[in-house]
Amino acid sequence: MKEAIILSNLSCAIISAKWALDLGFSQVRQIIILIGGLLFGPIMLLILYILCIQKAMKEGGSGGQVL
Repeated sequence: MKEAIILSNLSCAIISAKWALDLGFSQVRQIIILIGGLLFGPIMLLILYILCIQKAMKEGGSGGQVL
């Protein structure tokens, strides 16, 4: 059970750092987000997902289209 939690938080941390890179955050903020992903996992992914959607809405990307 403990290994599953560690593995899921590790994968959340890696994805969070990647999304932070896509959003254009500085390296210091990326490291902070990586650590946040290790500690809080899916909550950090949710926050970054919302930021990605908001960025797509501002740029007029396909991910930002609202019905």
